[in-house]
Amino acid sequence: MLHISPETPLPRAVEVMSVSPDRPLSDRIRIRQNVRPPLAPKEVRIGMLAMNILPADLLQMDQQYGHQPSLPYVPGHEGVAFVLETGSEVSDLKMGERVLPIGVFGVWSDELVVQRRSLISVSSNANVLQQAMLTANPATAWVLLKHQVTILPGHWVIQNAANSALGQCIRQIASHLGINLINVVRRSEAVAVEEGGHWLVDDGQDPDLLKEGVRKITNGEPIVLGLDAIGGRASQALAASLSQKGRLVLFGLLSGKPSCVSPHDLIFRSIEVQGFWLANWFSNPSNRHLAKTIYPSLTELADQNVLRMAVEKVYELSDAVEAILHSAQAGRKGKVLLKGMHFAGDNLNKNSDILPSIT
Repeated sequence: MLHISPETPLPRAVEVMSVSPDRPLSDRIRIRQNVRPPLAPKEVRIGMLAMNILPADLLQMDQQYGHQPSLPYVPGHEGVAFVLETGSEVSDLKMGERVLPIGVFGVWSDELVVQRRSLISVSSNANVLQQAMLTANPATAWVLLKHQVTILPGHWVIQNAANSALGQCIRQIASHLGINLINVVRRSEAVAVEEGGHWLVDDGQDPDLLKEGVRKITNGEPIVLGLDAIGGRASQALAASLSQKGRLVLFGLLSGKPSCVSPHDLIFRSIEVQGFWLANWFSNPSNRHLAKTIYPSLTELADQNVLRMAVEKVYELSDAVEAILHSAQAGRKGKVLLKGMHFAGDNLNKNSDILPSIT
């Protein structure tokens, strides 16, 4: 545990100064030093251990996300930390305890001061890199599979972009819940048969081709839910594959194109189309009770090794530009993470899932 003294290095943060995509990334972000503000009674100072680079972070840097903070800002929606210091009215957290900051923005920092209510305690013996990826994709996958439609034994779910990090979470949770899942990918090399489920290679351009491939797998059993991360014509292909009154949930923007769904499917087959953003789901008062169950359930699955995401490389916070460029590359075999100055080398090696770097 760090003892904060006048000699302790000042914490750093990544700062976005421009969201103009025509400018080089190195001109748009910088590493700044922060002062350590005093704590209010219900605040906690945390040291960030590892931070995930999410598609949401990249979209935000290009001014394409649902929420756009004022410039300059510190990005980052997901990571894991430990307690450095507590305010006078915080008695249930110990120094050195590992925590997940929930609903906290700006985690690409060495240190943060947050409200006690924004922290969830997690095991200090678990893989720190896996914990750094726990709050966004796994939570999205859990809500999509558990709280969109009623899925009965024998029902099927279909997802595209199944080789993505979120697709991986959906596969693992679906397997744990006993849900029949069809995984659609665009390239044959993206198929991971050893991870379970049924796989189809389809470019999303011909709905009839996907529908026929799906029919052969399900033998006509109902497909009640389609999970669309792509948009464009891929939405039409998934919608065509659903059973009568099935629901298509759009949660991604990978194609950058408007989603297309056949009027025939909407009118005559009563296909429902719904957008999904995890932040909106959590902010809906009607979901308040369910929301409290999400992260305890996910931490339990992580401790049971049900959730396990591949990591390709971990960068120093000071190498954020290189890390962001790496994260934006197509064909990665795992996630790209950042680490803060409190990250210890033994955290990286313990139960590590780092794959050889392709850079």
